[in-house]
Amino acid sequence: MKGYRFYLVYDDPTEARKATRKNPGNHTGNVIAVFTENPPFLSRGNALLECFAPVFFEADSPVAGDSASLDYLRENCKNISEGQARQIHPKMFKRLDSSD
Repeated sequence: MKGYRFYLVYDDPTEARKATRKNPGNHTGNVIAVFTENPPFLSRGNALLECFAPVFFEADSPVAGDSASLDYLRENCKNISEGQARQIHPKMFKRLDSSD
């Protein structure tokens, strides 16, 4: 799927740092899909990226349009492939596939 970068969400930044693509570790079961075609925008000094993000703190949560801080993505998330994201967060792809 072109135009998105996928980030696996972690509750704890320590877990995000320990995780690898082959061993994602203890994650929330949710993914953030960031639009790659739009540049970051600044809000109160924070770089924000447009995205689809989980609505609730439960695995495979429904998603909605949102913005994510670049710092949050770096600290609490791990970049993963589309294939991994599809397995972990099917509701994300129901939304993404319906918007095409």
